[in-house]
Amino acid sequence: MGSDNHKSQDHGDVLNLLQVKVDYLTKLLADKLDNHELYRERGVLYGQLADPVAAIKDFSEAIRLEPEDSEAYYNRGMAYIYLKEYLAAVDDFNHAIDRQPLHVDAYNNRAASLYELGHSEMAIRDADRAIELNPKQSSAYAVRSLANADLGREDESKGDFSMAKDLGFDHHLLFHLLQRARKGQRLN
Repeated sequence: MGSDNHKSQDHGDVLNLLQVKVDYLTKLLADKLDNHELYRERGVLYGQLADPVAAIKDFSEAIRLEPEDSEAYYNRGMAYIYLKEYLAAVDDFNHAIDRQPLHVDAYNNRAASLYELGHSEMAIRDADRAIELNPKQSSAYAVRSLANADLGREDESKGDFSMAKDLGFDHHLLFHLLQRARKGQRLN
């Protein structure tokens, strides 16, 4: 039981440290309202604090100040995923990819969002691109496995399941997600 208390204290320490960083950036922004990097950095911290609404607000401000900031679009897309707003996430991943065509994580997370929206063929194309850019991207194989299962392509799904597992993706989680995919259920 002491171990659980220690883990809880560690978790609280991490949250407190993140909040201290947010407070510090907030003070910096009081003097530098036009610094898109500070807004993006604080948005990431808000994301880590599981406050996607505040994160979206900061990423939106970073984008307003620097419309070519692919990472602000990417991170805002991730916050939209947290809120299960997959269309908005896809839109932001599109913007991130337009600005940074080799952004493997944007392809990977757009694939996941497209899968959640029921666009399995499109999800497979994005997962293929993510794998082309980084053949060790376990989550891209996982998404492709889910999309193939959704389309009834069991052999392809099993092959991607094996690759995802071999590359370190949690095979228990993927197995559970595949069971849901085969029943036509999504995460949302």
